[in-house]
Amino acid sequence: MWRLLAGFVLLLCAADAAPVGDRTVPDFGKKYHVKGELNLPHSGDSGIKELFEVWYDLERNRSRIDYHNGTVHTYLIGNGLDYGVIYQITPVTTDIEVQAIKCFEVKGTKEDPIRPQAALPDLQGFEFEKMEDYAGVQCEVWKKVTQAGHKKNTYRLWVKRPEGSDSPAVPYHFEMEGFNTLLGSHKDKYMIDYSDFSSAESDIFTPPPGMTCEEFPDPPEEHQILANPLQDYVSTSPVSHAHRLFGSFKEKFERQYESDKEHEERENYFIHTLRHVHSTNRAGLTFRLGINDFADKSAAEMARRRGLIIPDLIKEDTK
Repeated sequence: MWRLLAGFVLLLCAADAAPVGDRTVPDFGKKYHVKGELNLPHSGDSGIKELFEVWYDLERNRSRIDYHNGTVHTYLIGNGLDYGVIYQITPVTTDIEVQAIKCFEVKGTKEDPIRPQAALPDLQGFEFEKMEDYAGVQCEVWKKVTQAGHKKNTYRLWVKRPEGSDSPAVPYHFEMEGFNTLLGSHKDKYMIDYSDFSSAESDIFTPPPGMTCEEFPDPPEEHQILANPLQDYVSTSPVSHAHRLFGSFKEKFERQYESDKEHEERENYFIHTLRHVHSTNRAGLTFRLGINDFADKSAAEMARRRGLIIPDLIKEDTK
């Protein structure tokens, strides 16, 4: 797990940040670079850890995100074409198991223009909660709670201020914990550890020349989340692109659940499966995963199908 280095503090002007009590809401500026490690403890057999690196330039309407130590490069150019464009350069395994580097693109529209993707949550609506020692570092904890239907999400961001309570903040750790009021349990959680927060280089945002880009492969409803997966993790909207894809999944596989409770359970399994599939595919492996008819099944159900012994830990399937 990465930790921040004191030498990488970016000196930002926090004059425009709004005070909350005797605390100033963290302002990370309009241009920065940061590294992160995404941790999805509930996805896959042993969870997922995925490294990423972000260069963000709001003033010039652009950003770049690299995943898995540069295996995948994503460029979000808000001024490109009419309504912006996302370019993703990624290894793809061909039918003869040879990896080729390809460029895919998603074009913005008038209704949904492309914007630069931040690595940090928008702190509008966050409130100062407490001071807390996190992994040996004294941090401010900022908190926001949202609710939509049965989904109640709690977001927390840990920041440190090396020069005092009014100095520029440095991001340290971010968590989302989702509680489902119908199921009466926490069914979702992910975390991001940040490091190397610094100023962004100016020449890092241009895709390499000479590449011909094509549209992402089907299904088209997955294009946006394939092109910009980070948006679902730093957004504080309780309904993500992944949640919206569950509707397409139900229609494609003609799902009809017996109760609202089963629907919530199955949606939760689907979200974790989708994250696992997409993160694995970004790793540049010699195979690719896909969403199929079993995407809304629990780990226990899938273990039974494979004839495995089911440990108590995963006896969680819907009755």
